[in-house]
Amino acid sequence: MEIVRSHRQIAAEAAAGVGCGGGAGGLPTYRVAPQLEVRLEEFELFAIDRLRVLKGIADGLSRGKRPEEMEKFVVSLVVTQFRCNISKALVLTNRKWTATIKEQEKDRLTPIVEALSNAYFGPDYSQLRENHHLKHGGRMQFGLFLKGAGLKLEDALAFWRAEFSQKVGSERFDKEYAYSIRHNYGKEGKRTDYTPYSCQKIISATPGVGDHHGCPYRHFGEDNLRAALNKMGISGHPLEEIMDKVKNRHYQLACTMTFEAEHGVSCDTGINHPNQYFSESQKVLKAKNSNG
Repeated sequence: MEIVRSHRQIAAEAAAGVGCGGGAGGLPTYRVAPQLEVRLEEFELFAIDRLRVLKGIADGLSRGKRPEEMEKFVVSLVVTQFRCNISKALVLTNRKWTATIKEQEKDRLTPIVEALSNAYFGPDYSQLRENHHLKHGGRMQFGLFLKGAGLKLEDALAFWRAEFSQKVGSERFDKEYAYSIRHNYGKEGKRTDYTPYSCQKIISATPGVGDHHGCPYRHFGEDNLRAALNKMGISGHPLEEIMDKVKNRHYQLACTMTFEAEHGVSCDTGINHPNQYFSESQKVLKAKNSNG
């Protein structure tokens, strides 16, 4: 399937009446309906995904992106949605597996199924409060997380200045650090509006000596991770289940199980992003407060 074609190709196809387009300027359509039996709910999901991709293409072309850039962009859209669907399916599969199938198939299928799940959680930034400083990687990850959580530029500058000035002074902060904060909000340099790091990006990072960012499930030692989970009120059997997932590098399930143990609710979608963990936690807390 060709994702993006040149204007010359589109014009030639329109003139010849070929291709998958519905005429000049029209949205692509199927010339022949797929010979498949699908439920209405499935068809609606496919249609929504298709419209999401088409909207992404339209937005990219309106910003002057080249065809080769658009192909990478569309692929990233599809891959992101696919990863979210896989994440949700893995959580549900793991829950059913643990409840009904694991013991029956412990010799034949257990090694295969338990090797399928991967990824995520969010770091502990107590070092910022204790040392009033974070290295570049930590500032980027935490700063963009706060931005995604709704912190405005003016408030971000005030927050970082209040911490860093205790160690480096306000004048040095303004000279050496304020620029990068404005840059993250698209107010400096190329004016790129940066987005928070996903779990995949955080897990694939390699924090160095003196760094305090990354994914705790991936980068913490066992003792540090246990201590962090204990601070969240997680202990006993739930804690051991989480640590078992971490030992087998099932970071995504470990993070999802942490969310469920912390809040006492199910998270069928799985955790794919630190800001998702934050927003879903906010929903749970607001619901509890309104019911209390």
